[in-house]
Amino acid sequence: ILTTEWIQGVKLADSSPEKIRELIPVGVELFLTQLLDIGAFHSDPHPGNLLVTDDEGVLCLLDYGLTAEVDLAAREAMTNAIVNLLYRDFDSLVHVDAKQLGFLPHDFDTSELKPILTKVLTGGVLESGSDLRKRKRKLQEISNELNEIFFRYPFQVPPFFALVTRGLGLLEGIAL
Repeated sequence: ILTTEWIQGVKLADSSPEKIRELIPVGVELFLTQLLDIGAFHSDPHPGNLLVTDDEGVLCLLDYGLTAEVDLAAREAMTNAIVNLLYRDFDSLVHVDAKQLGFLPHDFDTSELKPILTKVLTGGVLESGSDLRKRKRKLQEISNELNEIFFRYPFQVPPFFALVTRGLGLLEGIAL
């Protein structure tokens, strides 16, 4: 289906820093609602696809040329993984969620992997806080360590997940 409508607005990235700070949480909520509730999401939210409308100053997402679908089981597994990450339940995150999401084979023994990932996730993600610049620096610092882990163990990235990380990365880049 091809639908066209002209939307008058300004690129979010060209808006004032105040407007960007106001609307980035809206963009993240929009993305997560599509991903976790609807199961179909816009996979290319780059600056040219995010406008602030002239009339009401609301966020408008354009160009659904790159989208992906996520089935209910994967959405439930992602939700569980997010909850387990927030509650620092690394046992469930590594032993259950990573397998349900397809990152690890179901028969893989994760006992050796859990302390390694616990260290990386605690230091790299959770302790970085909400400061996006600090978090970005910290994630860059641990990327080599994560690459080594992913190559040492039988990790696989589900096809839809590459688009998830792309979408979130683009939104975070705009926020910086």
